[in-house]
Amino acid sequence: MSALPAFSRLVVDAMARRGLGLRELCRQAKLDPSFLSKVLTGKRNPPAEEDVLRRMAAALETDAVELLVAAGRIPAEWKSLTSDPELLRRVDAIASSAPRRPVAAASRAPAPRLSTSLPFSSSKPLDEELL
Repeated sequence: MSALPAFSRLVVDAMARRGLGLRELCRQAKLDPSFLSKVLTGKRNPPAEEDVLRRMAAALETDAVELLVAAGRIPAEWKSLTSDPELLRRVDAIASSAPRRPVAAASRAPAPRLSTSLPFSSSKPLDEELL
């Protein structure tokens, strides 16, 4: 299996940590399991709506901003960056400097090895799992 997109890895790992299956995550986040399955396998793009991503983050008990950024979205609370040119320049300088790791990452424990297996049963076809 090829490497999963960053968003999918983040979601799959959070599902594994919480012990959530695809259907249970979708129930909690009020999502269509077929759509999320396609997103997690890289066949569809992540949801674009911030409220959907925040519901997913809540169900996964993970950082909403991290999930939003992994989905390629700019969190609403970051919108002020665009109205403050000096702040935007400072953020750009930080983001452009090496290494390209967030400051907080240095204080965190090393990330666990990422699994590329999807959190649904491999004994059943995917369409049966979704039912």
